Amino acid sequence: MDAEGEDDTVDDRALGVTMMDSLEEHVNHATSLDALEQAKNATYLDWITGTRADAGSIPIVLPPTPVPPGPPRTRMIEQQDPQPPERPGTRIMSEADLFGSAPMPERPVEQIAPPPPPAPMPKVAERFGIRFLCGADDATELFDGLHRRGQQPGQRLALLIVGEPHTGQRRLTRLVARSLAGAGVGDGSVRTADGSELRGDHVTAVTAILRGAGPPLLFERLDRAVLDAADPARVVAAVTGARENKAALIATCDPASYARLPAELTRVFQVFRLPDLTNIQARMALLHVLADERRVTITAAGLDVVRGDLTRLTGHGDLVGARLVEAYLDRAVARHIDRAGAPRDRMVLVPVDFVGVAEEIEPALRPPRDVDGYLRGLEEMVGLDEVKRTVGGLVAEARMAAGRGVRGHGGPGRHLVFLGRPGTGKATVAGLIGGIYAALNLLDTGQLVVCGARDLAGGDTAAKVAASVDRAMGGVLFIEDAHLLAHLPAAVEHLSRLMAERRDRFMVICASPPGEMEDFLRANPGFRAEFGAIVEFGEPTERQLVQLFSRLAERDLYMLDEELRVELIDRFAGMRRYPEFAFADTVRRLFDQIVARQAARLAGSRVDPAAVARLTVGDLPEAQAGQLLHELHFDRRRPPHPRPPGGA
Repeated sequence: MDAEGEDDTVDDRALGVTMMDSLEEHVNHATSLDALEQAKNATYLDWITGTRADAGSIPIVLPPTPVPPGPPRTRMIEQQDPQPPERPGTRIMSEADLFGSAPMPERPVEQIAPPPPPAPMPKVAERFGIRFLCGADDATELFDGLHRRGQQPGQRLALLIVGEPHTGQRRLTRLVARSLAGAGVGDGSVRTADGSELRGDHVTAVTAILRGAGPPLLFERLDRAVLDAADPARVVAAVTGARENKAALIATCDPASYARLPAELTRVFQVFRLPDLTNIQARMALLHVLADERRVTITAAGLDVVRGDLTRLTGHGDLVGARLVEAYLDRAVARHIDRAGAPRDRMVLVPVDFVGVAEEIEPALRPPRDVDGYLRGLEEMVGLDEVKRTVGGLVAEARMAAGRGVRGHGGPGRHLVFLGRPGTGKATVAGLIGGIYAALNLLDTGQLVVCGARDLAGGDTAAKVAASVDRAMGGVLFIEDAHLLAHLPAAVEHLSRLMAERRDRFMVICASPPGEMEDFLRANPGFRAEFGAIVEFGEPTERQLVQLFSRLAERDLYMLDEELRVELIDRFAGMRRYPEFAFADTVRRLFDQIVARQAARLAGSRVDPAAVARLTVGDLPEAQAGQLLHELHFDRRRPPHPRPPGGA
């Protein structure tokens, strides 16, 4: 360094000390400068081996250039004791201190492997404006390869998609069908069949499904069609023989079953593996895909909450895989709309929109004894005063059982029977009870699994009953139209056996219209003994139905004209005479139709926001009660007929 540079260094150092003079009560000049003075002849090895441990603070080793005289304060400090008293944080631990009491690693530091890097985010492929979350296999390579093969005459296309339920099977199939359509194979449409729903001889059913040409076929749960057959080898032969057809075959398979499938079957297919959506990285990647499709942005703080929730959620029943992530996001979106209304552009979700969503999906995540939210939900239901009192008594008993530490609420008598017409709130109350029991640690998850008695009929009854019970493990199995079990003695037998074997692990609630269940229970006293209370759900009045309609309107930020409220009372009075009238379900469908009619009425006209937010009597459908019910419940087979006056 030249003289000019050296002088600059001296001036800078002197200036630094002078500027700090006014802060002398906050700066330990003696410690820092004495350490620098003692460091002149110390080497780096002296410091790391502890030979200079008594020298004070860790020095900054400077070149051996003598320190020039500084301002007067510098000279005064140099005359002080060269061993200043120690201050917290400035003392270097000696070797004895370092190795005396502190625990040391078993291996030298340089031999300890660094922590593993975080798992990379899964790749997201995009085709035709649709994005797909990849797993072990690359979807882009799959689409390109199928497109090339589709352009080659005589190629037989067979794809086996291996993945857990709801991990992208149908989305991938749509993309595959479009890729093949681009190569001249099909028109982008897809036929579907489900191997878990086959009846009778599986060989005949599979042959019929695979016969002939046409658009690509999605054969879901092919593994069940093979493994559940009386003669799996013949089903395999039917599948491999049918590959002479030109139609593209896309089959799905559970990972656990894939290893059990014969090699002569799997070698026919190109195998594609879906992502593992129990992995938090995959769940977060999928959440970003779904949020972008919904034009939703999540703040950084919101993403922290999301990551914690998606790590805790385990999924249950059909609410697993992509459905779990989708349900989580959609509930947060609904909360945001309730809180702030629908945005004009992209929706921005913040932490408050996610608070409690995970606990709604899996009640067992709620803190123990946190049942107030469920009880508020019950109290907010329209009508049902007697039901609320009965459920309040059940909750009191459940609290006592939880206080005694009785798992499963003490054996027989926990299962319930709900009597009431469709749309009177039976399934909603069943879900609330499941949540309460889970919050009290009497059930593991508290989820509600709904099935109809008809779903347990036909084919392998034992397997169907077991499958429904397995889905409900830890929660509530809600059986609709349970009076039809009178015609299914095998289903009753298997269900009774599983209720006895797994008494503390799930709950059964049988639902039936009033007057239909009593004869069945009397004819099956052993089955009846498993059930406790019979809860009757009364029919809401016309005014209570209007109140429910008003709540739906308030939720979506609509206002109702008073004339519309009066007309709704008359409409509900006319429709309730029909047995097809489903109370809350009919009210929800009528509300959706009125909103659609209002949108059509205002389309193309210049209206102010107040008109858009108001529903009027002119938005009511003009059809009479019976025809209106037929339009609202178009998915029902029976034509509506009015009940006789005073009918049940």
